[in-house]
Amino acid sequence: MNFLLLSGSFHRASFSQALLHFVAEQLPEHQTATPDLRELPFYCQDIEGDQRPAQVLKFLEQVSWADALIICTPEYNHSIPAVLKNAIDWASRPAFKSPLKDKPVTFITQANSPVGGARAQAHLKLVFDSTLSRIHMCHEMMIAAVEQKFDQHLSLTDEHSQVRIRRHLHDFIEFIG
Repeated sequence: MNFLLLSGSFHRASFSQALLHFVAEQLPEHQTATPDLRELPFYCQDIEGDQRPAQVLKFLEQVSWADALIICTPEYNHSIPAVLKNAIDWASRPAFKSPLKDKPVTFITQANSPVGGARAQAHLKLVFDSTLSRIHMCHEMMIAAVEQKFDQHLSLTDEHSQVRIRRHLHDFIEFIG
């Protein structure tokens, strides 16, 4: 299977990026791609079809290539980061016929707070429901106190989180069918 891994964070010490690196390592028999969403311009409804910038067309090809999406994001201001929402907005067009329609999607949220990005997870479900994607309904994969789960090299060292992510990915693959 082909998995597109989308991150909501791109700073140097991004736990989302580190978690997606761990996710990719757990899927050795599958193809993964992790686009840099910072390359996408802000969504503008005036730019449609062939007028879309090359970065957008490349991203849409990646979404179409993917059999499923795995999204890992922190929670910003009780919601999802703008870079991630912008990418979803580009991929959600044309409405009801976008490459997100019927695309299986699952979420991993993380935060330093004890709720582990629960509000971001709720917002992702709301947004992806509107794209007609197939949302992986499961025990939510949220990582609280995320700073304590990694070493100084951003390697996931928390065994409990490793086990939970592996189980989440296994369940997601079964969900995809």
